[in-house]
Amino acid sequence: MEKPVQILLVFLAFHLLGAASDKGWWSIDCGGSSSRVADGSISWEIDTNYTKAGSNMRVPQNQALEEMNTLRFFPNQTDNNCYIIPLKFPGYNYIVRAGFYYGNYDGLSKPPTFDLKLDRENWTTVNASSSVDGGLPIYHEAIYLTRSGNLTVCLVQTRDGEVPFISSLEGVPITNLYEEVLDTTTATLHLVARTNFAIPPNCHANVSIPIGYSIDIENDPPISMLFNYIESMNVSYPITLDVNLPLQYSTPLPAYFVFYFADLTSTRVRGDIRTMQIYINGQEKTTITLQVESSKGIAIYPMDVMGSTINITLIPTNQSTLPPMINGMEIFTRHDLTAQLTPPMGPYPNDISKCLPSLLVIVIHTICFVALFI
Repeated sequence: MEKPVQILLVFLAFHLLGAASDKGWWSIDCGGSSSRVADGSISWEIDTNYTKAGSNMRVPQNQALEEMNTLRFFPNQTDNNCYIIPLKFPGYNYIVRAGFYYGNYDGLSKPPTFDLKLDRENWTTVNASSSVDGGLPIYHEAIYLTRSGNLTVCLVQTRDGEVPFISSLEGVPITNLYEEVLDTTTATLHLVARTNFAIPPNCHANVSIPIGYSIDIENDPPISMLFNYIESMNVSYPITLDVNLPLQYSTPLPAYFVFYFADLTSTRVRGDIRTMQIYINGQEKTTITLQVESSKGIAIYPMDVMGSTINITLIPTNQSTLPPMINGMEIFTRHDLTAQLTPPMGPYPNDISKCLPSLLVIVIHTICFVALFI
């Protein structure tokens, strides 16, 4: 059943929190030579406690993020090119993120394509072609229900002569989040898009939040996502957006959409209202109304997706006196694992979701249309 809900959503809150390891978080600098604390609060560990496979290398094409300047590569074609990470709270959902920056570390100028697995189950395919010659790091994320006391992340060579590598590996346990989406013990959410959109035809960009203004929105997204929004130039014009997916989906996959709206700067007169219908691939999904000086997160699920492009259309209703607008959006695809998972074990941190800060300055480059906020 498809239904819109306002949800509490965590944005990969791996950073800006001290003593993260006490809460079951980890940040691993793959290939790094020493542990460090970045920005006064981010504790990065070296990876030698988590894997004995592969070799370390420093990347000649430096990145601003220090963890992207080293990597571990796995030249041996075995099933044991894996990281084994002990979990403080086994049996619970974790957000897991793997980062990759090729940077021509091997001097071959041939960025590889390879597979990732979570607990021996297929996770995703990594195509490192954009992480070279001034390109950006690539990130793959999943919300995953762990099965035991350890989480295993494996890199699998799938093409002759193309060696898997990894630059960073991060994780955080979550609770009371995505509950209506993760409604079975076998569901995993894979992030395929997080974008704040380019400006389409017949639209313009506006500033959402006045300088120095603090905003309270139920999803606690980063201010950088809410700072700007796109708006139709006319109250009767729709907004049409095409989102390119990282893969060509040949069979339908259930997807989970989250839309973000924040408008705290518009000049309005008494009685103004902004009401719009959301269409996904031509199907009407919901109608939303934004109050004056309001912000909102809306989730729509499940919606089957196929192919490589998703069309989003925001159409003003006849009652709307203001044109449609939007700040940003996330898309997850949902995957059901075949293996039986174990029930939760041990105590869980109280109200850990309240401790999660907003996403720090991270670029996800797994789609062509992405514009994540650094």
